[in-house]
Amino acid sequence: MKNDQNILLQIEHDKATILLNRPEQHNAINAELISELHDVLDGLAENPEVRFVVIAGQGRSFCAGADISWFANSVNRDKAENWHEYLEMADLLRKINNFPKIVIAAAHKNVLGGGNGILAACDFAVAEKSTAFAFGEVKLGIIPATILPFVAKRLSIQNLKKLMFSGERIWTSEAQAIGLVDFVAADDQRMAVVDKLISELRQVSPAALVACKQLIQKVGLGEVTTESSEYTAAVLADLVESVEGQEGMRAFLDKRKPDWNALKMTEN
Repeated sequence: MKNDQNILLQIEHDKATILLNRPEQHNAINAELISELHDVLDGLAENPEVRFVVIAGQGRSFCAGADISWFANSVNRDKAENWHEYLEMADLLRKINNFPKIVIAAAHKNVLGGGNGILAACDFAVAEKSTAFAFGEVKLGIIPATILPFVAKRLSIQNLKKLMFSGERIWTSEAQAIGLVDFVAADDQRMAVVDKLISELRQVSPAALVACKQLIQKVGLGEVTTESSEYTAAVLADLVESVEGQEGMRAFLDKRKPDWNALKMTEN
């Protein structure tokens, strides 16, 4: 377990759990929390043993959005200073979105403002049934600018308007219906659902999982389109010739499960 001032990090085998650790502030986001998340994600990206990263919150909330005192102090900073701090948040969401491992949000109780950005940037979002979601920025005279591109990957334009224009709360059932949440857990069972999801993902080829995430991202950015035939064919050809691709196809022909762990031991 690695402890920073605002986060806790625990690594168990191939899973790293990042706990937002400002429970008295409902894990509200400030500059220090953002900086610590940048650092811990950089370290996990370089850790070859870690395949899955879980982001969760300590205490009574997943994340209550931006710390109001942090935002309130913006009136004492010049525009360039504020821009730089908000850029750090935007870059953090981009880092989560582009992370080279699978990232899963495990939400409970309250997911407000910027907390929705963290959740939306993850590959999967698990939320307990009683979780509330809201974008209340307009009530403060601002907008959820840095998080909007990441939330927009999950929600339609009309749902963005409904939620962000009003600032009203919705609950997990509606959040799942509109695509903000992927999996619903009973209260206090979010980690059990996360562990079940990770157990299922461990059954697939580690390299293929990462390659599939990368290709999906390129499609989402418009870098790979229906006109990218040569590129997609090359990606598939490379994977077919890879060690894991060969093992997967041999296992299929032999009517057995692929042994990805044995391949890893051989490589080591």
